Parts: sequence; C-alpha cells; structure tokens
Amino acid sequence: MEARHRRALKFLRTRLGRLIRDIRRKVKGDETLKQAFVVPLSRASQVRSQQQRQRGWKLYSLHAPEVECIAKGTRHTMR
Repeated sequence: MEARHRRALKFLRTRLGRLIRDIRRKVKGDETLKQAFVVPLSRASQVRSQQQRQRGWKLYSLHAPEVECIAKGTRHTMR
C-alpha cells in the first residue's frame, strides 16, 4: 500500500474511533439513546476493525448491510 493511502486510512480510522467513543460516552446514562445507537455503533465498530484482505464477512455499506462483493461478475462463496 502506498504511504499516502495508508496515512489516510489511519486518519479515518482514528476519527471514526474518536466518534464511536464520544457517542458511547454521551449515551452512557440514557437507555433510550443507548438502544437507538446500538446498531449504528456496532456497524461503525465493524467497519473500523475490518481489514482490506480479511476472509469472511465484510460490511460494504452502512445504510444497506446486505450488500455483498461480486468479483469479476460472478458470485463467489466465502471460504
């Protein structure tokens, strides 16, 4: 990976991590807010922790999590 690309990814992961921690801290006492942010925070954590070439399931879209990667026009099974 190019250094500029790696630096940009690190910057985005850092910003996303700060945002996740900030939201968790602010909804700590309020159960209704906690329930409202369960799904978005879990998706954000998944995006932050996944790697480019990881095997298995990946989250490609926050608003449509059912989206899958189709490589070379054919549907491949995840191994």
